Parts: sequence; C-alpha cells; structure tokens
Amino acid sequence: MAYTIEACKASKHIEDIYVSSDDDEILEVAREFGAIPLKRPNQLADDMTPKIIAIRQAVMDLVVTAKGAVETVIIPQANSPQITADQMDRGFELMKDYGLWEVMSADSNGVQNAAFRIVKKEALFNEFLSAHCGFVIANNADIHTLEDLERLAKTV
Repeated sequence: MAYTIEACKASKHIEDIYVSSDDDEILEVAREFGAIPLKRPNQLADDMTPKIIAIRQAVMDLVVTAKGAVETVIIPQANSPQITADQMDRGFELMKDYGLWEVMSADSNGVQNAAFRIVKKEALFNEFLSAHCGFVIANNADIHTLEDLERLAKTV
C-alpha cells in the first residue's frame, strides 16, 4: 500500500488520496503514509461485496464530499507495487486529450492488469460498461499470491 500511496503523492494530477477499509491497522498505515483514511461501513466489508460498490460509497463519503465535488476518481491497486506516478499521469492526460470516460492500465499485450483505473464520476455510477475508454501500457505485476510475489522478486 505504501508504494501506491507514494506514487499517488508524486502524481501531477492527484489532489487527495483516500484509503477505504474496515481494518483499523490498514487505515493507520494509510494515515502514516499521507492518505486520508475512510472507515468502510461493515455491510461493505466482506469478500462478497463488489469493489465498485465500495468505491461508489467512498466517493460519496462525507469526508470526501466536504472537500468539494469529485469529477474524476483514480483507483490504484495496492497489490501492484510497480505502479508509478508517470503511468497514472499518462492515464489522466489520455483521458483529457480524448475526452474519455475511463482509462485503464494494461500490459504490452493489451491485457488489463488492474494496476489502476481512472473513471469520470458520472461513469462510475453507470449501470453499463464504459464504451468510451482507453488504455495506458503499464507492465505491472498484479500480486494476489505468494507465488506472484516470488515471481516479481526474481525480476527485480
């Protein structure tokens, strides 16, 4: 999580960094690295809740809305430790240059890798998949298992 927060802090386009979790230890680490912690409601803190539901709730959280209207949301994944500010900034610039609703990271084969997703707020609440989207090449590992981490360690 620290790598992701540090990359967000280095971005030219990210103003505020929030971490949503029901886990107090995660929220404390987020705070230590400069993110604003958002306590996730218990009803959204299980393995069955789709990520999009938790993201929508975070965007509407009073801590977030007190700072003003949110126009664009970036969803960087803490399990992509290779994420960089440059990758995310290229995504923001692509979105702006082409008026896109959504930009996702993908590997050099064009396979979406979940390192980050940038979404216009109104598209975040759509009931349908984005049709006006683009991709930024980011050959980042997506760590879910110890084997994934070991594979990444061998490449560094």
